Amino acid sequence: MASAQPPRIRLICLACSQDHLSQYRAWSAELNDQIELVTVNVLAYGSLNVAQPLQDHCTLVASLVERLQVYLGKPHALFGQGPGAQLALTLARHTEHLHPGQTRHLFVSNCDSPLTPPDDAPGRLNVPVTALYRSGQLPRMLGWHAFSAREIELIELPDEPVDGPQRNQRLIQIINTHLGLLSL
Repeated sequence: MASAQPPRIRLICLACSQDHLSQYRAWSAELNDQIELVTVNVLAYGSLNVAQPLQDHCTLVASLVERLQVYLGKPHALFGQGPGAQLALTLARHTEHLHPGQTRHLFVSNCDSPLTPPDDAPGRLNVPVTALYRSGQLPRMLGWHAFSAREIELIELPDEPVDGPQRNQRLIQIINTHLGLLSL
């Protein structure tokens, strides 16, 4: 039975591949009713060369900010995995200046912490971060704490493919818990 309540928060998922896009769309039936899912095909807005630092993707970030304005001005969370994780971080930084307080959470998965030293970064996010990682990858995730002025949570995920059923179920559980609490 569908809830009569409108969604209270949006989950904006940045898909950097068709597989990620399909994965995120499949989540819509599993997310709590108060969470509206917005999937973004990043490749439709420009190319993302993972060998380049994100600072070199200014055009892509500007295109995303412009196209997502309607969503970024209201309470939302961002999710990205792989190259989409650092893109989500950059988008969160832009959104903090354009729409202060509207980014409520940043979820990053399957991505090492950014390489940019915090001194060179535009500033620490005032957004809680949940960094999800595979078994054995914890040391590569520890740098995320330097990019957030708020709490950071590190969660180990089941050791299976990125779109594996157990892993997806765990991601959905984490997102529902965090965003469900934000919508109370």
